[in-house]
Amino acid sequence: MKHRFPTVCSALFFALHITTAQAEAPNDSAPLVQMSFGILELDNQTTNEEGKSQGAVDIDFSSLPSGGLEVEYTFAKGWVHWGLNPGASVSWKTDDTRFSGSSTNGSGGTVVLEADSSLFLAEIHLGGYVRGRVSDRITTYAAAGPMVMYGSHDVNNESSMSAPPQVTPADTVVFEETDSSDINIGYYLRAGLDFSIRQNQHIGFGIRYMSTELDFNKTVGKLDIKGPLYVLTFTTQL
Repeated sequence: MKHRFPTVCSALFFALHITTAQAEAPNDSAPLVQMSFGILELDNQTTNEEGKSQGAVDIDFSSLPSGGLEVEYTFAKGWVHWGLNPGASVSWKTDDTRFSGSSTNGSGGTVVLEADSSLFLAEIHLGGYVRGRVSDRITTYAAAGPMVMYGSHDVNNESSMSAPPQVTPADTVVFEETDSSDINIGYYLRAGLDFSIRQNQHIGFGIRYMSTELDFNKTVGKLDIKGPLYVLTFTTQL
């Protein structure tokens, strides 16, 4: 114990020194934190899930509310800043979300599918950013990098109907499972404008684009999850 005491004291002194240095660091070296809320507009999807239809099914998910958090760590500062941009976002639709799809079978008939379902997407990302000053009160920024996305799709009920020529019962779209999930890597892009409202606080708007592929193999199959996310933002400095 006597031999450990000097080591413990040295470690505590070092930790105290680091904490004091951080407390005395100038405020402009602190990272920026941006909170956002907006709407994710997924592109219409086409899937060909074997066993559920005899043709490609066009899937149309409606707009998804989304919330996110971005952090900007500055490596170089001036009229233009650049550095590291970690962040995350979630997008969701509640249980009354309706998606629709259609496919054409071998005999020329069309199966139209409608289903109540819920969709949940969560992603984390890490990229680089640049931020430049347009005027004393306006800054603009852009960022890009890789991301990891998790998605979950739950089907609550489903129905299908046929359009002439009539299709056989074998052509009916049926979900054998009611939920499916997947995880995959992709990329994100982000850009926007910030307007200063007080010292170290900004409001603004931006657009993000993300792209990956998720395999909901128990429900609708492989989908390209991609599209723009339009957001309103509040940015502050820690």
